[in-house]
Amino acid sequence: METDQDKKKEKRPKSRRRWLVWVANLMILGGIAAVAYVPGTWAYTWFEQRNLRNELLQQNPAMTSSQTNSTVQVDAKASADAAAKAKQKAELAAFKAAALAYQLKVANQTGKPIGIIIIPKINLKVVMVEGTGKGDLKEGPGHWPETPFPGEGGNFVVSGHRTTYGHPFFYLNRVNVGDQIELELPYAIAYYTVTKQFIVSPDQVDTVAQRGFEQISLAACNPIYSAKQRIVVQGNLTSFELIGSAASTQSSTTSILTPTTGAPSP
Repeated sequence: METDQDKKKEKRPKSRRRWLVWVANLMILGGIAAVAYVPGTWAYTWFEQRNLRNELLQQNPAMTSSQTNSTVQVDAKASADAAAKAKQKAELAAFKAAALAYQLKVANQTGKPIGIIIIPKINLKVVMVEGTGKGDLKEGPGHWPETPFPGEGGNFVVSGHRTTYGHPFFYLNRVNVGDQIELELPYAIAYYTVTKQFIVSPDQVDTVAQRGFEQISLAACNPIYSAKQRIVVQGNLTSFELIGSAASTQSSTTSILTPTTGAPSP
């Protein structure tokens, strides 16, 4: 005859099996979520990038203009000429005025699309936003608001994800000295030549400090799938083209001289 104790013994294995099944299902769901996380962030950023691009171009129709300005080459010899020096000075003044006006326009507007980064070497063309908060970087590379815009005579610093949320800077390690970086902004197109690539710890922010001349610094986590370090690519401004209202008085592409020595190594 079956006793109450025998019945309890029969129930225990069933209860244990149900608990194991529940844990197994939970682990399966966790694994699915983990696998889907990265592609999910890419999809999110893809939609956000599409919306940001539309917003940027709708608010700045001059960026879609097919008109190209004449090119003015300014080298060391030409800059010694008084007329050439005066022309370059006027163009740089217009560049700076346009940059200051745009900086004021986007001040405190984090998440706002401010331009497009193009790096031919790694086939990158991505909309960048103002700000580097977590929400901003989910949408695209973010400009450090405390750093000057191209034209203001300083280092324009941008951070971006390397693995999640569209991984715009995934191949940043393949950008080498001599490669080109292009920024399309509502007031100008700025062209940079890469001068260095280096690895630093996250707290070494002095490596992207202001040096007193036109630069760009792109930063991302390093190595891949880790935030232990930062990889930084820096370049010097080599030329710019004013567009939109900024080009109404100065319609040319200006090549400028930038320091080739004296910038401290990280």
